[in-house]
Amino acid sequence: MDYQEAREYISHIQKEQGREYTLDKVRELCERVGRPDRQLRIIHIAGTNGKGSVGAYISNCLAMSGYSVGRYLSPALFSYREIIQHVTGGAFGPEAEMISCEETAHCLSRLRQEIEGMTAEGHGHPTAFEIETVMAFLQFAAWHVDVAVVETGLGGRLDATNFIEKPVLTVFTDISIDHRNVLGDTLEQIAAEKFGIMKAGIPVVSIRQEESVMEMLRGICQRRGRRLRIAEPEQVIQQDLSLSGTEFSYKGQRYHLGQLGAYQVRNAIVALEAMQELLPLGFHKVNSSSIGIALSQTRWPGRFEVVSRSPFLLLDGAHNPAGARWLKKSLEIYFPMERFTCIVGVLQDKDYREILKIMLPLANKVYTITPPGERGLDSEKLAEAVRELRGRREIPVTCCPTIGIALSRLGSTGGREKILVFGSLSFLGEVYSYFDTARYI
Repeated sequence: MDYQEAREYISHIQKEQGREYTLDKVRELCERVGRPDRQLRIIHIAGTNGKGSVGAYISNCLAMSGYSVGRYLSPALFSYREIIQHVTGGAFGPEAEMISCEETAHCLSRLRQEIEGMTAEGHGHPTAFEIETVMAFLQFAAWHVDVAVVETGLGGRLDATNFIEKPVLTVFTDISIDHRNVLGDTLEQIAAEKFGIMKAGIPVVSIRQEESVMEMLRGICQRRGRRLRIAEPEQVIQQDLSLSGTEFSYKGQRYHLGQLGAYQVRNAIVALEAMQELLPLGFHKVNSSSIGIALSQTRWPGRFEVVSRSPFLLLDGAHNPAGARWLKKSLEIYFPMERFTCIVGVLQDKDYREILKIMLPLANKVYTITPPGERGLDSEKLAEAVRELRGRREIPVTCCPTIGIALSRLGSTGGREKILVFGSLSFLGEVYSYFDTARYI
């Protein structure tokens, strides 16, 4: 297969196979290609919000310290090939290179042959995410990376990435309620699924969670002999947030983040604690200077990012209530007393009513859109919810079928309002393209 044929192949599987939550087929497929994961030192990351940012910080800190890093992430914003990256340290900061078209085609061609053998023997067909997960490890082994930073897709215990047998480190970002239809109705049920990636004796780093979740985490670590290191937001002092960046001190050290958003400090200190935990595990090249450069140079698209100044447009991938609360808090810090023209689109399985309850107090008008794909909630249904939840405030609501149409209508008004785009990561790449600012990590 060439690259176009490979993309058509994986797209077909995405449509036909859907999702399954079992590790049997991904293990079988990985066995058939020689278990490349066993050649790698792996950092495994799970959580509800912040996996992408924490993964970026950790990858860049390691790369600037002189390590070759493979990174597996989802979802992609600009290109399918984004999900598998090779991160190294450059003269001016970390440099990430996506898997090439040729490498993608080569890996998927090999995996297709193995899958045909699997199905002929009655093993069942792997899902697209399972195939992509094995592809990531195949490519990391081909690149001879020093370490792989791997994010779960959804949950943890039955996530396709959890066939990993012995990571060097397990990392947890903020855990909150999301994907109730799969992970459970309560915070504790969801946390139990996330904690399913922990392996006996492997150290754990986590942001301080809700107390009930912390009790669970401590208990699991104690019972199975895992060292637990907690990133403590209470130890962040002298925090200064502005559109030029973020300054903060943590445990006596001063840091600068180029990434905006009040929540990014939490993500950064998880990465800082991960670096400390890696030092006694053989990562002796990690040093404070490289960490400082990496944090200041990390850019993770779609997270509280100003894409345009004229008109002023800020976007954020907040797609669940916890993300919306952090977005609202950030807006109140960076833009006190201001309201926004909001463009919002959400997926059907998200708690969109709660997201709207959180965000509508900061809206002066709303454009609803239908995100691409079968999971996108219809813009008319979302608009109905806005009208119902706006209370006595007369917030104008306009339905648009796509983000491009919404942006075009706003552009034609010639207004000077601040525009906020949020609700899903699925359409953010179109915003960058509209303003001709599409970029890769």
